[in-house]
Amino acid sequence: MAGSRLIAWGIRTVVATVLAMGLVVAVASPAHAGGLSCRYTLFQWPGGFSADLTIINHTTATINGWAASWTFDNATTVTNTWNGSITQQDPLQATARNAFYNASVRPGSWVAMGWTAMAPATEVPTDIVVNGLPCPVV
Repeated sequence: MAGSRLIAWGIRTVVATVLAMGLVVAVASPAHAGGLSCRYTLFQWPGGFSADLTIINHTTATINGWAASWTFDNATTVTNTWNGSITQQDPLQATARNAFYNASVRPGSWVAMGWTAMAPATEVPTDIVVNGLPCPVV
């Protein structure tokens, strides 16, 4: 019992420290009524960040291949990606595409990809578009 309290105390301490330092911004994902929704999770540090984009399919059709685009609020250089690729038309515009193994998103399912980047600061984008359709961040 004492061990589990010590672990819980340690976890609370780490979370409180990280939040107090302003290093983590996370967007939760409640249920969405239809179409697609996106979850964008952001982990910031001085001079850069890492982010995860999750695309959630609320439709009754399978998505076969996806591309998501958005605008960064500051000039950003993507340095590494996983579970997909990102191209940048300029330092503010980005387009992410699926990898061969996560192109299909079945109804009621989701797919995620992530990246690291250099930027002076960033915010969660509000203009994410997936396959030409707006993808509200929830």
